Amino acid sequence: MRLLPLLLLVALTFGPTTSPVFGQLTLEQGNIEAISGDCPYYCRPGVRNRSQSRGVVIRRETQFGFDWDTQNSVAGGVQRVNRLEQFTFKFKIPLVNKESFKALLGYEWDTEKYFFNTPFKNNVESPTLFQLLNERRLKANKLSAYVSKSWNEKFYTTARFRMSLNGDYQGLINFDNIYRTYSAAAAFGKKVSEDEEWAVGLTFSSNKARTIAIPFFVYNKTFNDRWGIQTALPGQAFIRYNRGRDLKNAFLLGAQFDSRYYAINTGNSREQIPGLDQFFLRNNGVRLQLQYEHSLVPWVWAFAQGGYYLPVATRFNRADNIDLDLDTNPGGRPFFRFGIFLAPPKELIR
Repeated sequence: MRLLPLLLLVALTFGPTTSPVFGQLTLEQGNIEAISGDCPYYCRPGVRNRSQSRGVVIRRETQFGFDWDTQNSVAGGVQRVNRLEQFTFKFKIPLVNKESFKALLGYEWDTEKYFFNTPFKNNVESPTLFQLLNERRLKANKLSAYVSKSWNEKFYTTARFRMSLNGDYQGLINFDNIYRTYSAAAAFGKKVSEDEEWAVGLTFSSNKARTIAIPFFVYNKTFNDRWGIQTALPGQAFIRYNRGRDLKNAFLLGAQFDSRYYAINTGNSREQIPGLDQFFLRNNGVRLQLQYEHSLVPWVWAFAQGGYYLPVATRFNRADNIDLDLDTNPGGRPFFRFGIFLAPPKELIR
């Protein structure tokens, strides 16, 4: 077993998400807080001046050119990827809004596509995995439920349950077993003060490629009106800087683990690989990044994020022999992401 990827897998949902599962439980709790009332007896997850809650998000990302190397002819040898494009749309809606209990439903749509530099010839007799991936749209539908329970003014629990459908299927969605991933995460937290909180929890994920459960630890701290930290270890850690009298500008500098998983069915392609009907693509890496958020008008924020992506482990696995890894070595590359999101103004949160 590879120790580093195993430890870092605490950050993943085994769906193509770029946010650690426990990061969603903590950093996205603002979505739950945004619909909560001001009750002095029940605490609300989150710290003062933390990252904005996000009810609706639209974002686009480009990862720039890199070499993708493998010694196996089935994968395709060494190829140059011009760019990798990703698009995300997601939203959350409240279902229950009580003083001590909140519940939301969420939906997320992700796609990504590799653009290889070398044009592939119509090699139908012996196509490669890289040839199969070239400009092939990889998709993910994620259906989630979020709950938060405050027990008193100090302690709370949060949980997230999700079904992801990750792969190269045709159409908008496909519920076939090969594409399904079930995941859950739960955390128990303490609100030390309005400026400090911690939480411990467990994340679990299961699909055709792997089943795994790993603990995690969260610590968030606001030092003053400008500075703070937001962590969900070992998956992410950020320094936060709020700028402006009205705090409508924020910077986040740090790193986070990124994991993507897809089931790919060569039967969906005219270039079916002999002896290989289905396989899995697992891509794990670390993002070193700087993010800037700015309030355009009440409710509407824009953000931009740039940095460098460092691959940790990228491999193909045959569906009929999961333990057979075809390791590859993609190069590091710069990336840029931008988008908009909706967040309720703080003055509207009672």
